Amino acid sequence: MPTYLVVPPPPQQRMGFMDALEEAGIAYSREPDGYVVYLKDGQQEAWRDIQQRFRARIAEEDPPLIFGM
Repeated sequence: MPTYLVVPPPPQQRMGFMDALEEAGIAYSREPDGYVVYLKDGQQEAWRDIQQRFRARIAEEDPPLIFGM
């Protein structure tokens, strides 16, 4: 399962970004450094569409797990 740390989009786009992730069934968590996006099999195409629509920039692939939510 690919995991990405994504740089937050501009403030005016963040709700739309989170809504798009939820509509696609993509799990994510909001962290101090950005959004950690967890992809399951078959979600790569939906993620690519969201990534392009919001110009989401990946800061790190497979970041260390963040505990203490």
